[in-house]
Amino acid sequence: MSPTRRAIALGVAPVLLVGVAVGVAAIDAGESAVAPVVASDAPFTLSGHGHGHGRGMGQWGAYGYAKNEGWSAERIVAHYYGGTDLGEVTGKRLGVRLVGLDGKGLNVVSDAGARVAGRDVGPGEAVHLTATPGGGAGVVVTKGCDGEVLWQAATDHPWVDPIDLATDRPVDQLLKLCGGGAFRGSLGVALEGTAPRVLNHLDIEDYLLGVVPVEAKADWADSGGKEALRAQAIAARSYAAAEHRYPYAETCDTQDCQVYAGASREDPRTTEAVRTTAGKVVTKDGKPVAAEFSSSTGGYTSGGVFPAVEDLGDALSPTHDWTQTLTAGDIAKAFGVGELRSIAVVGRNNLGVDGGRVTELEVTGTGGTARVSGMEARTKLGIKSDWFTVTEGLVPGGGPSPAPAPDLRAEPAPGEQPVAPTEIERKYAEIGGATGVLGKPIGPEMSMPDEVGKFRMFEGGAIVWTPGLGAQVIDASVVLSELPGTGSAG
Repeated sequence: MSPTRRAIALGVAPVLLVGVAVGVAAIDAGESAVAPVVASDAPFTLSGHGHGHGRGMGQWGAYGYAKNEGWSAERIVAHYYGGTDLGEVTGKRLGVRLVGLDGKGLNVVSDAGARVAGRDVGPGEAVHLTATPGGGAGVVVTKGCDGEVLWQAATDHPWVDPIDLATDRPVDQLLKLCGGGAFRGSLGVALEGTAPRVLNHLDIEDYLLGVVPVEAKADWADSGGKEALRAQAIAARSYAAAEHRYPYAETCDTQDCQVYAGASREDPRTTEAVRTTAGKVVTKDGKPVAAEFSSSTGGYTSGGVFPAVEDLGDALSPTHDWTQTLTAGDIAKAFGVGELRSIAVVGRNNLGVDGGRVTELEVTGTGGTARVSGMEARTKLGIKSDWFTVTEGLVPGGGPSPAPAPDLRAEPAPGEQPVAPTEIERKYAEIGGATGVLGKPIGPEMSMPDEVGKFRMFEGGAIVWTPGLGAQVIDASVVLSELPGTGSAG
């Protein structure tokens, strides 16, 4: 097939086809103007670059610059966040919504004791808080998490405080959820309308001790990447300092904000990164900016709030280049166009190899034509980034379609009525639950922007459900890129 005929078939300007193959059956001039249907099992290979939305800092790129070029954290940050300055915040405290506890009360204990409602709570005694209208809480203190009631009260200060509110306290002074992890700072409750919320209130430096080890790879410090972890600490601090999500809390603990695991995942290597950058933030006009970051840029950031820059450090990324195979049927179903006739890259941003990231994709089928942005295409196809080409047929290195993702639902608590599983939960169970490819859930089922569907995040990916496509397993970074204001790596 000649390049000219392929360009006609795809509806793509020839300049966009340099180094790009986006294939369906071509049509000779003079033939029917309607392209033939592509067999539903016909394979298409997607070849792409990077993992995540590509905005701001690339984490693998930061590691590459630190390890191979000896760049400092400050130089890394300056490279990715053009047009900004390095500033400082001190003494800032944050309220963090613990999303996994939405709809529940707070049950907390401490080995060293605590304070609630103006009274001391002894070591090992548990506090149970229930939010009440008007900003207060009902308090029940028991002997241990499940023991006899020691005393009850009502309070207008709906917080359990540790015995010492200072930062960087020893482990035995931290508050611990009954049956759960430990947290620095105070734990409390609030109402969002009538919906209960559980919150963690703490100093931003203590907060970062629970963010950096789950948003970055602590073992990079062992292979020349200490400065990359320091850069991550600066970016995460900046993002948190710029957050104002809710009336009752600045941020949350999921990928919708930044992943935060409390004190249970702290690592000495990332703790050092936080402490040696204490207070440093990315600023513009003297104010902290939401310093977004993603796993791998593929070699060029995507631009937006921060200018697009070449990312040579990303060459170390395991997803610097990737391939994935889908069938014509997969593609047609993803876009709801009936049987596939053609798929065409209509526009690119002209930054990097293959013409750069897709800015517009056209998919035509027997049921109509869909024109979407590259980011929308990424979401619908469940691929790693919006920087990709599409080739008809199999190519060396092309991988199979991703396996469906596991669905999670805990057994109901004693005395609780069983609840019918959601479509996401059914899919999770179908692919093995917590022992399957997705591993354990790391957040509740939540609504997509504009209520177009639901999603749930897991250790190894995400499950998304929409009325048109049903439940599908995709890369977590695809979901993250569609959530407003997310700073987390995708």
